[in-house]
Amino acid sequence: MAGGERIPGTPRYRHNLKANSGYEPFIPNFLLKEWIAGSVFLLGFVLWVIFNHVTLGAKANPDDTSFIPVPDWYFLFIYQFLKYYPGSGLIFGLPGGFFGGVLVPGIGALLLMFVPWLDTRKERHPFRRPLATASMVLVVFLTIWLTNEAWVQHRGELGKSTTMTLFASKSSSGSTVTTLPKVQKIPASQIHFTDTSMPGYKLFQKTCASCHGNKGEGAFGPPIYAIGKYWNAKQLTNFVENPKGGMPKNGNLQSTAQVQQVVDWLVKQKTSGK
Repeated sequence: MAGGERIPGTPRYRHNLKANSGYEPFIPNFLLKEWIAGSVFLLGFVLWVIFNHVTLGAKANPDDTSFIPVPDWYFLFIYQFLKYYPGSGLIFGLPGGFFGGVLVPGIGALLLMFVPWLDTRKERHPFRRPLATASMVLVVFLTIWLTNEAWVQHRGELGKSTTMTLFASKSSSGSTVTTLPKVQKIPASQIHFTDTSMPGYKLFQKTCASCHGNKGEGAFGPPIYAIGKYWNAKQLTNFVENPKGGMPKNGNLQSTAQVQQVVDWLVKQKTSGK
């Protein structure tokens, strides 16, 4: 035995002593690089969350039969995939819902889990691994396409349920208003509210803005930044207290007094304020 070694040859733990061995210590070299990369990503993600607020929807209302449920964005591609395989049909003798919602996603997850054992070749260059590269490109493309299709269709369904027949109330002249007046949709940056010191404005930001946008530019609900140009206080009150479509009763406001405060402020919004 040379140099007191128990096994002839250089043991593995001495490889890092060789010049240009291609190895580096896990601690601290490799671990420090991983920590720095993870910290940069986490910082960027935190900043993105801080400066890109997520608009919350209306509070849950079990009496709202027009509500259209939808999963979080990272499950939208499976949600869309299920639309092509309804539960009533049979695919290869299996219920469509099981095939599209359990079998196909399950096989995909298992393939990802066993890739280290299925692909044992030393070649890593994407162009020299055409099957693996083509498969990954196809999966990424389908995921992005299905996610976009699901979101576009969901927005279309929301538009139909909130803008076609929102309410029917008597106007001051006695005529029946059957559709929501179409307020032109413009960017939020072009909208400037008036009388923002009124309590109705603060209540609007806490409740109505979650559906109609912080500037009334429209989000899940239609634009209402200039609603005072089309509706008077009585019409607005009737609509808020007896809404149609996806709007909850009283717009989630807690009292009649709060409804009146919001109405008093909304009737003053007659233009975009430019």
